[in-house]
Amino acid sequence: ARVPVMMASASSETLFDIFMDILEPLGSEVDVVLETSHNSNNGGHADLYREHIDMPVLKSILWEYEELLLNDGCTGLAVLNPAVPQEVQFDEHKMLIVYGDPLDSFEAILAERGIEHKQDMKFITEAEHVHSSSDKFARSFDEMKVHLGMDGTF
Repeated sequence: ARVPVMMASASSETLFDIFMDILEPLGSEVDVVLETSHNSNNGGHADLYREHIDMPVLKSILWEYEELLLNDGCTGLAVLNPAVPQEVQFDEHKMLIVYGDPLDSFEAILAERGIEHKQDMKFITEAEHVHSSSDKFARSFDEMKVHLGMDGTF
C-alpha cells in the first residue's frame, strides 16, 4: 500500500510547539509508541505501546518531558489514530514525520507556523551517525514511561 508521508523540521525554539500543534488533527483519543535506544549495544531500539490515551492527558505528559524529547538522541515517539489512520512521529533525530491520508490539515498547521513546503528538500537520515544520551535522560525516560502507563523494561 502507498501511504502519503510528509517530513518537517524546525529550530529547537519552535520545534516542540509545532509538534504539539500537529497532534490536534489526530483526534481526542490516540495511541502512543515510545521508542528507545537507551542501553542498546547493537544500534537497535525497543518500542513501548500505549493504547487509548486522551489527547489532553498525553499533551500534559509530553510538556512535562519537553527537555527529554528535544535533547535526548535515544528517545522518539509516535502518536497515532488507528481509526483514521494517521500518525505523527517525533523521532530520535528530532524530525517530524506525518503519515496518512489526507495530510491537508497537517500541511495547513505547518504553513501557519511558517514552515514552507519544499518538494526538493533533502533529509539525511541514513548517513553514519551516533545517538547520544545521558544517565539523566535515561532516568527521565523511565519516569515518562511510567507516566504514560507503559509497562516493561528496555
